[in-house]
Amino acid sequence: MSKKPRRILLKFGSGILTRPRANALDDKQFRRLTADVAQLVHGGCECIIVSSGAVAAGMRVIGLKERPLDLTTGQACAAVGQSKMMHLYAAMFAKHQLNVAQLLLTHSDLDSRTAIKMRKTRCGVCSNARTSCQLLTRTIR
Repeated sequence: MSKKPRRILLKFGSGILTRPRANALDDKQFRRLTADVAQLVHGGCECIIVSSGAVAAGMRVIGLKERPLDLTTGQACAAVGQSKMMHLYAAMFAKHQLNVAQLLLTHSDLDSRTAIKMRKTRCGVCSNARTSCQLLTRTIR
């Protein structure tokens, strides 16, 4: 008899979160993914989503057709796109009576034992509040 997983880590990359050749978030794909995650959460699993796609989400708002190569434009796209992405996650999870929380992590957050313990505590607080945590682990330098 296999044991049901308590915690599931999901990675959603920009390749599945955006529409091909449109440089925009794919609402239908978000709807499908959040419905699947909600089913897992309501079934008793703690789901942690590692999500990229902020740069891709911001490109259309800024008016770019191709991914920026310079740091400044990439950061601008990420800044605009992150709020768009979180808004979409929040709206889609709300349909399933779930809240979202965002934990922004830097490389140093993943480096030390103290930071790892703090991250686990933050995720624990989020899951107790029936919140699907989104972790953004990729930072722009």
